[in-house]
Amino acid sequence: MTRKQIVWIDAERCTGCGACVDVCPVGAIALTNGTASVADETCTGCGACLEVCPQDAIHPVVEGELVPAVAPAKPAVQRERPLVQTAAPALAVAGASLMAKAAGALARVVGNWLAQPSGRSDVARGDVSSDRGSGGANGGGRRMRRRRRGR
Repeated sequence: MTRKQIVWIDAERCTGCGACVDVCPVGAIALTNGTASVADETCTGCGACLEVCPQDAIHPVVEGELVPAVAPAKPAVQRERPLVQTAAPALAVAGASLMAKAAGALARVVGNWLAQPSGRSDVARGDVSSDRGSGGANGGGRRMRRRRRGR
């Protein structure tokens, strides 16, 4: 009768230091050709060798049961209704028309803004006080009205 393997040793990581051989209480680990090997029939699975290995070369065997994957459920097919078939193209045409109108309006606004004369010195300096009615060419603001009234 053969026993199942309880631990396995990664031969690439094992340096053959012998720490696991010294700590194994049943003597199931031996060094062969510079690496440790486990005698499956003697190993009890106590795990003492797992904690001692400085290279982390000894690993427990994890057993599990393979379960077949379940195929994903297919989504329900929805039948297209006549409204959906006619509304989608109509919405696409309406959206395109709105986008064209918006682009035209934006072009007009940008064109008007660019066509404004840039020679105005008060705008160039950032002084727009004459636009607010505080005594400029448009008749003055509150101060001017108070002066006219005598205050």
